[in-house]
Amino acid sequence: MDLKKVEDLIKPLIEQSGYTVYDVEFVGRTLRVSIEKPDGQIGINDCVETSRMLNPLLDVEDLISGGRYELEVSSPGLDRNLRRPEHFEKAKGSKIHVTTREALSVWNGSDPFYEKRKNIKGLIREFDGVTLKLNEDGGREVVVPFDAVVRAYMDFELKVTPKKGKNNG
Repeated sequence: MDLKKVEDLIKPLIEQSGYTVYDVEFVGRTLRVSIEKPDGQIGINDCVETSRMLNPLLDVEDLISGGRYELEVSSPGLDRNLRRPEHFEKAKGSKIHVTTREALSVWNGSDPFYEKRKNIKGLIREFDGVTLKLNEDGGREVVVPFDAVVRAYMDFELKVTPKKGKNNG
């Protein structure tokens, strides 16, 4: 299936409704369409409306081979996948988790720390479309070639602020 054709077909309709297409993927027999709004607040009604709008168009155009499939429309979520260069660009300054095809060298310039890893967590410091520079906790810089990335997603951390009360001030 050509996901680019599917995206090109649905994008104008989604944008007319005030949303943007974050991602389109086909997993098993499910076409997953992730949408965003400029204010970032996607609710269940947004997803239902978009699904109802896309279903007839996708049925008429018949771009999905093999007949039956499920359409799933959702927000990309807080722990959203990062697959496209624009996803990484937009996530600069955020903490992410990256899995690479092969183990990469991780070191801290002046320290004798060195290891090879496939799973790396860090803050995106730079991204130029070819190379991703992450800062891990502890200050280590990791340089990841974009074409070595197998999977990447936002490393969302829930920060809990204790309620004021008798026991904690």
